[in-house]
Amino acid sequence: MIRAIPMNIKKFLILTASFFISVAALFFFVRATRDTVMVSSTRFLMGTVVEIKSPAASVEERKRAQDAIEKAFKEISRVEGVFSTFKIDSEISRINRETVNGPVKTTDEVLGLVERSIEFNKKTEGAFDITVKPLVELWRHARASQRLPTDVELKSALGRIGSKHISINRADKTIEFTIYGMAIDLGGVAKGYATSQAVRVLKECGIQNAIVNSGGDMYCLGMRSPASQWRVGIQHPRNKNKIFAELKLKDMAIDTSGDYEKFFTLEGKRYSHIIDPRTGYPIGDDTVSSTIIAKDPAVADMMATSMCVLGLKGLKIVNGMDGIDAIIIKNNNGVLEMLASAGIERKYDIVKK
Repeated sequence: MIRAIPMNIKKFLILTASFFISVAALFFFVRATRDTVMVSSTRFLMGTVVEIKSPAASVEERKRAQDAIEKAFKEISRVEGVFSTFKIDSEISRINRETVNGPVKTTDEVLGLVERSIEFNKKTEGAFDITVKPLVELWRHARASQRLPTDVELKSALGRIGSKHISINRADKTIEFTIYGMAIDLGGVAKGYATSQAVRVLKECGIQNAIVNSGGDMYCLGMRSPASQWRVGIQHPRNKNKIFAELKLKDMAIDTSGDYEKFFTLEGKRYSHIIDPRTGYPIGDDTVSSTIIAKDPAVADMMATSMCVLGLKGLKIVNGMDGIDAIIIKNNNGVLEMLASAGIERKYDIVKK
C-alpha cells in the first residue's frame, strides 16, 4: 500500500532537493570557471611579436581555439607576404619596382587597401601618406650614418611624395605612379589590416571571444570571460614598465602609436621614427602618444600614426568622424597630460593610473 506523504515532509524533501541541486549547479559553475583556460600562441610576424589568445572551457573548445589561432597566424603571414616592403617577392615590392615601366596589374586586395589609404590621406590632411617611403629611407640612412639629411636631400625626397600622384585603374586593375622615383609603403596600415583578417578567420572558425595583438594593433573580440571585458593598457610613454591608463573593450580595435617605440639620437637631439610627410622631418615631442579606438583595426592603425603628426588638430578631425575615438598624451613642459576626443569617457571605462 502506498501512503501519502505528509505536506510538511513533502516541503522538506523539495527544499532539500532544491538545496542539493543548487549546490551541484554552483559546483559545476565554479568548476567550469576554474577549468576555463586561456589558449594562446605567439609568432614573430610583420616585424613584430603577434599574440592571439582565446578563453576556452572544454577540451573541445580548446582544440577549436588552437586550430583557429593557427589558421589566423597563417592569414597574417599571407598578408605580410603581400604587403611587406622588406620582402623582395611581395606584391608591394613588385609594384615599386615595375611602375617605372608604366601601369602595373595587381589584385583587388592591394587596390582596395591603397584606395583606403588615399582616402585617409585626404581625411588627415596629408598626415597619413603611403608614399612616404623615400623619406623613411632617407632618415633610416641618417640614423645608420649618424648624419642629418641635407636640405637638398630632403627637397628631393619630398618631391617624390604625395598620394595624389597614385593613379588607379579599377577596370584594368592597375596602379601607376605619375612621378618618377615614387614608392609606396603600407606599413602604417598593413598590421591593422592583418589584424582584421585574423579576426575574420577566427570568427569563421566559430571563435566568439579572443584578442589579437599585432605589436600594438589590437582587436578585442567578444569578452575575456562571461563577467569581464578585455582590459587593455596604454603604455606610459616615458616608462615602459608602467601603464598610463587602462580601458575595457568589447568588439573593438585599439591601436597606440608614439615617439617612444623607435627613436634615435643625433647631434644631441631625439628623433622619432614617425615622419611628417608634409615637412619631411620626424615629429617633435609635443604629442608623445596617440591611441585610437575603432571598429576596424586598419582604421585604428592609420589614425594612430596620423594623430601623432596632427596633435590637438587630430582630435578635432576625429570628433568629426563616426565610430572613431582618440586619446592623446601631450608633453606639457615635461608634464604628461591625457586629452581625449568628445564623449570617449562616456563610451568607455577608462582607469587612469
